[in-house]
Amino acid sequence: MQKFYTAQAHNVIRAFDRTGVAFPITKKELLAKAGAEKIKVDFDKTITLEEYCSGITLDAFENKSQFFNALIGSATVL
Repeated sequence: MQKFYTAQAHNVIRAFDRTGVAFPITKKELLAKAGAEKIKVDFDKTITLEEYCSGITLDAFENKSQFFNALIGSATVL
């Protein structure tokens, strides 16, 4: 049976908490605060939040939901 890693969003939220990311925020501000944070995105893969968000085209986020919708919509490939 294939296993799927499903904790990416949790790991992003923990990175936000560690670095004091609060919404609303611009993409530039978010990456300045938390871009260097390591995010585990698979059982054996960790990347920076900046790498994880590289496909997002929005410049600002009103809330976490808008951020995660933009992340999912960016078709990020792990």
